[in-house]
Amino acid sequence: MSAQGEPAPPVQPIAAAVVLLRGRVLVQTRPAGRSYGGWWEFPGGKQEPAEDAAACAVRECREELGLDVAVEGPLHVQRWDYPGASVNVTFLLCRPQDPERAMATAHAREGQELLWADAADLKRLRFLPANAHVLDLLIARLDPSAPSPRTP
Repeated sequence: MSAQGEPAPPVQPIAAAVVLLRGRVLVQTRPAGRSYGGWWEFPGGKQEPAEDAAACAVRECREELGLDVAVEGPLHVQRWDYPGASVNVTFLLCRPQDPERAMATAHAREGQELLWADAADLKRLRFLPANAHVLDLLIARLDPSAPSPRTP
């Protein structure tokens, strides 16, 4: 229950694909008209009933970006409460199925901006708040001179 006595919103499972290629990670803006429109995030979305996080990440990359990816494993799980929504985001390390063509293949199908970001980009872009710890992990991975990630 919330402070006003209303039931808390259900926690929505989300899968986020952290697609790495040649020292860069694929990020996108949220489409205009959606909550946090224009903010940066990792490709992904809501898990469908009976769908696991890995299958969701693969599906979302294909649907949103036309990019086929393989999931290598989990990176981090983050629970976050936004105004009016609670999410449980599973961040998954992924790699493109066709690394030689991935940078040219990925394209925005929902009007979002795409960027193959390096560590410096990750430091300057405005990401969704739930991404903070994963950004620290990625910056440390992409830039060995970066300070160690803070603990959540």
